[in-house]
Amino acid sequence: MVNKILKVEYVGKLLLRIGIAIYMWSVVLLSFQLDKDKLWLAAVMAILVIIPGLSLLHYRNARTGLVGGIGTFLFFLGSAVILIVTDLAANLPWSMIYLHIVKDLLLMIGSVILIGESLKEMVREKITAPFPKKY
Repeated sequence: MVNKILKVEYVGKLLLRIGIAIYMWSVVLLSFQLDKDKLWLAAVMAILVIIPGLSLLHYRNARTGLVGGIGTFLFFLGSAVILIVTDLAANLPWSMIYLHIVKDLLLMIGSVILIGESLKEMVREKITAPFPKKY
């Protein structure tokens, strides 16, 4: 019974990582357009493509997953701030602002869950590591 519950949790977190990565990649593909005159935009695009990949590498290295989780948290935080500023400037009703922001807030919470998973895995690796040899 417990093994099945842990398996459901594992699959859920795996799907959360994959879903966040696909969402971030779709934001890059649909939002940014490559312009030869704006090299900095290409750098931002490259970073936004790499961050979800780092998050997915959690299963190879927990530290890499931690960096990816922190990057996704910062991405959704920045996205929420940008949406608030642009929605307020456009004088949208509060209900629309809420609907735009709630998605990013939920994805930020998901990022915190993934950061916690990576930290838990790092602690588990440290606890189960063999003792160093004395010379």
